[in-house]
Amino acid sequence: MTTETSAASRIFVTRNWYVGAISAELRDRPLGRMICGRRIVFFRNPDGRVQALAATCPHRGADLARGKVVGDSVECPFHGLRFNGGGACTRIPSQDSEAPIPRALRVPSYAVIEKAGFVWVWPEPGDTPTCEPEVPEFLGYGTPWRMTMLPRGQLSAGSYLNAMENALDDAHLAFVHQATIPGASERVAPFKITTDADRRGYGGIAEMGSMVAESPAVADVATGSRVMDWLARLAMDNLKPTHKAYHYRLSGLVCITTTDASGPRDHTFAFFTPSDAEHTYLFGGVTRNHSLNSVADWLFKQYMPALTAEDSKILGELVPEAQGPGGLATPFVIRADRQSFPFRRLYAEAMAAEGKTAPWALEGSAASEN
Repeated sequence: MTTETSAASRIFVTRNWYVGAISAELRDRPLGRMICGRRIVFFRNPDGRVQALAATCPHRGADLARGKVVGDSVECPFHGLRFNGGGACTRIPSQDSEAPIPRALRVPSYAVIEKAGFVWVWPEPGDTPTCEPEVPEFLGYGTPWRMTMLPRGQLSAGSYLNAMENALDDAHLAFVHQATIPGASERVAPFKITTDADRRGYGGIAEMGSMVAESPAVADVATGSRVMDWLARLAMDNLKPTHKAYHYRLSGLVCITTTDASGPRDHTFAFFTPSDAEHTYLFGGVTRNHSLNSVADWLFKQYMPALTAEDSKILGELVPEAQGPGGLATPFVIRADRQSFPFRRLYAEAMAAEGKTAPWALEGSAASEN
């Protein structure tokens, strides 16, 4: 029987690692997430290992994420049934302890790995992963690099297609982010796309030489507070990039690396994880070798949620026919879309490898003119 959630998973690549949580989010209680249209509950064993199960109790449909962790199992909040990390039921409180527990009474389990401060999940139940999670090298940089992260995953408006293409799109900065990136140029710098050899990602470098005068400096970040903006000008180095490198990977990673005359200065990154047809999780931060002070750390923590809230707002306000998993049926493609439009083709290829059809147009109208 096809359930609503299994049908929803048909619009995503599911034989793939996605970030399901930040390690610090998982403490002594279960954590529930909707990932690729599937309700998943994460919890830690007594030894600290993370487990991931389908979050729907098969008895009466209670949400296991609203239960509690007992030993190596998660306990259902409705009737107290417990399920271990492999998905097997280990206790039915309403029956005698000697009574057998039906072997069929179980929930699907998911492969899960904890690395580099993130919990990665393979959202195909019972499947054996064919690769390891892709952990970017910069997540392990030591001194003089410093990393500031969002404290938890953010569930944002926007289908996976819309969220990913928005993250790879510079043309919206001057309009959507007027409050947080004041003075952003309306122009998009020259940008050349290079597809990765394994066709699991792409990237390129935007030459900022002709636009440096139009680009805001790092110290010009804004949070909407005059006091914090004044502090930013004191605490942040007044850097302007000569190059901006973009990179997307099938893991949902989008990384923007800014470089000045002295070399790479920061990696602003986000892991996007599909939630349902119209929502996407974002886990992100910045790794930098500038503005190395505690005030800058605090400012980045205030700034990042303000920036992502602007994206969530505009994506949530798209007309209904543009909010679905495929966006507009035939979007009109302009020159600036060269940065973001290749995403849909590479992701569609990965979907086809799983026997799925992408719910979006691979070529928009007027694409050949640009």
